[in-house]
Amino acid sequence: MSKLNKIFYGPAGTGKTRRAIKESIKIVQESNDKYTLGLLDYDTSSYEKAMTFFKVVSNMQRLDDSFDKLDSTKKKLLNDINDLNKDVDSIVGDRKYIGYLMDLENPKNHILKYRLYPLIEIVTFHPSYSYQDFVEGITVQTNEDGSIEYFVKDGIFKRICKRAIDNPNYNYVLVIDEINRGDISSIFGELFTLLEESKRKNKNEELTINLPYSKDKKGNPEKLSVPDNLYVLATMNTVDKSIALIDVALRRRFDFIECMPDYSIDELKTYNDVNIPALLRVLNKRVCILKNEHYQIGHSYFMNINNFDELKGVLKKSIIPLLQEYFYDDWQSICAVLNQPYKGASKNLLVIEKPSKSIFREEFDDLIEYANTKIFKINKDFTKQDVINIYT
Repeated sequence: MSKLNKIFYGPAGTGKTRRAIKESIKIVQESNDKYTLGLLDYDTSSYEKAMTFFKVVSNMQRLDDSFDKLDSTKKKLLNDINDLNKDVDSIVGDRKYIGYLMDLENPKNHILKYRLYPLIEIVTFHPSYSYQDFVEGITVQTNEDGSIEYFVKDGIFKRICKRAIDNPNYNYVLVIDEINRGDISSIFGELFTLLEESKRKNKNEELTINLPYSKDKKGNPEKLSVPDNLYVLATMNTVDKSIALIDVALRRRFDFIECMPDYSIDELKTYNDVNIPALLRVLNKRVCILKNEHYQIGHSYFMNINNFDELKGVLKKSIIPLLQEYFYDDWQSICAVLNQPYKGASKNLLVIEKPSKSIFREEFDDLIEYANTKIFKINKDFTKQDVINIYT
């Protein structure tokens, strides 16, 4: 079991990113040091509060100007901090350095030396994301005189590793969203080995890698190691790519935590006789039978619905389009999931078969494609009972 590397996986809308963020905050709060900030004691039990905390902790910057000279973004950051903890003024003092864990005797020198923040970094993988983006690569810039200059640019993983090494008394978290949308083996390369807890910095089996571009003063490749105060959390949408296809090297070094639809959360509620948890549960049972469990509909689609119009909007703009993606051009399966008649659909249903007049000559009526064509549309005026009929 790995306590440092975790992947939250499951269908879309099941709160994977939410769980990763809350876990990140918990990890950061576990840091113990003589430098304290009231933010770390802030209640992060609710998602909204946790998101505010995450935003502040992830975006803290060194501020050298007085409060009056700060731009609107930095002022809002200060206000967010003040809202979170009214005692923060006693820590930030004259407000020149906002959001930092400070050495109260000499905060400026401490900040400049160690560059503590951000404690949490987040990156999203995608098909064109590479090792050069993640660790380090060569980038180019055009100078004012028209000359071209090449230089080494540190990637997010290298930066947070250095920050964690310089500040061993603090926990750092790298959140990788949609990890399986990138070429994982190519992006991580030899870093896979360094992620193992026994191979981290100052461990008995510590390993380092030679960086491809950075050189020391003697011209030798710089070394990179991964400290044990760096946590790597990731999310994985199992609809995008089957979890069975994930590299074995990744599986060995990460704990996999399944995130499935939760029908018991408070944000799912019965509104105007429509039992939303029951609706979602039945929809997912049918999806599991016709596809598999990885294609279930996440609970986040139905959270905090306050009236029937909002529910209709979710069904029309989110759920049915999602089913159209899952069952591409297969309206029979879509109708089955929604408990709608497929043949001879009538009025006042969610899905209505749209009759089409023949636009061909009679001699073409025997064409297979034409004869089997069914055109469906979504009824804009379906009723509450139509929704209840989905799950009863």
